[in-house]
Amino acid sequence: MADYVPALIFFSIFIGIPLVAKYLEYRRYAGKTAVKEGIEYRNNHHVLGVGYYHASTGMWHLHPWNEYREDRGYYWSGEWHAEPDQRPTTPTTPSPAEIDRVNKAWRKADPQKMVNFWAHVDRFGFGHAVDRHEGS
Repeated sequence: MADYVPALIFFSIFIGIPLVAKYLEYRRYAGKTAVKEGIEYRNNHHVLGVGYYHASTGMWHLHPWNEYREDRGYYWSGEWHAEPDQRPTTPTTPSPAEIDRVNKAWRKADPQKMVNFWAHVDRFGFGHAVDRHEGS
């Protein structure tokens, strides 16, 4: 019996504790959602860790609507195009399957980790020029 004690301690510390921690993290987000059924979402509604809503397709995509890349063109409706989409867009309601997919992807992306990351990003873009005081 004493031969099993080191193996049991090893298992408890290096396998059991991380598994319990992951399960508790899963439970923390299990009841939370980033998007809800029956709600209309505007074009480019962003969900951290998932992407941008394209109202014309009723789906979230990796890139914003009409994002331009010199080597690819404009991104809309899930594909790259030579020209931007000029159609007016109105808010639409995504399908229940899309809502479920987005919420699962959002939970998997660890929402709190994403929020913490973006809370520390410097958004000024001009180094310290914005923080200059008169006369310096």
